[in-house]
Amino acid sequence: MRAAILAAAGLLVGCEAAPGFSLVAEERIGGVLLSAWSDGDRLLAVGGQLDGSAAVMASEAGGCWVDEAVGPADRPLWWLHGADGAREWFAVGDAGLVLHGDDSGVVEESVPTASTLYGVWDDGDRVWAVGGDVFGTQLGEIWTRSGGVWELFADELPGVVFKAWGGWFVGDGVVYRLEDGQLVDRTPPEQPRLLTIRGRGPDDVWAVGGTSTAELWHWGGSAWSQVEVSPNCASLPLSGVWTAPGDDVWIAGMQGGMGRWDGESWECPEDPVTYDDLHAVWRHGEEYWWFGGNLMSSASNYGTIAKYGGPVATACD
Repeated sequence: MRAAILAAAGLLVGCEAAPGFSLVAEERIGGVLLSAWSDGDRLLAVGGQLDGSAAVMASEAGGCWVDEAVGPADRPLWWLHGADGAREWFAVGDAGLVLHGDDSGVVEESVPTASTLYGVWDDGDRVWAVGGDVFGTQLGEIWTRSGGVWELFADELPGVVFKAWGGWFVGDGVVYRLEDGQLVDRTPPEQPRLLTIRGRGPDDVWAVGGTSTAELWHWGGSAWSQVEVSPNCASLPLSGVWTAPGDDVWIAGMQGGMGRWDGESWECPEDPVTYDDLHAVWRHGEEYWWFGGNLMSSASNYGTIAKYGGPVATACD
């Protein structure tokens, strides 16, 4: 049974323990939540107000979601990532915003661009940040950090680049793969709009997106193929995907789109846990978490959190 308790700070919705998909928090003040990353036992999420006025960062540990200091950020953060096993992270956002955090604090490392950075990936050796100008030139760009220095790797790409993973870059009608240090065009003939990419390995890669319907694409080593998404999981465009070696494929999308694909069938919520848009899905321990909010609203943005597996915590003060 879902409880309707919302703390004054918009913290947590309490629910009874239940298997499967469940709502954790809704109408969480501060802004939409757009991405998450595991900082050891802590789960971090970032986002903000999509009018460009504020950033938000929250963390979960011991069942409670609490706000974190955002450091020097004064505009929304779109994505967050750190290398496996590292206790440091990078977050990117509007107008070239880059934050670098570790146990000693958060510093700004913004790059000189007016474009929004929508994705970041730390491969343990180099950090990759991607983005572009959605509302103007509609061109994309890729930045990379090595030895503590950010440099422009590619610009004026023929589509905004939304995400990076494992040497792959996807965006609005563009897909690139880093091969021998060079970008190689691996765009499917259909030129889909892809928002997020993640894989089990370099030749077992999954990407999601769409313009009017949910689209899931798979790279099997030589070409892309499209996998049909159950309308019970999602019918509108997808924004987030999670998988890893030995794991299923988990999706996040507009108007509460969520589910998992085991390679043969879909598991979807019996009833939608939310009608808010879900922007990202992330595995933390043995649980899967979804993050989003009222992304398409012109009003003040708020955050929504859902998950799969384990009990939902009671409300925290």
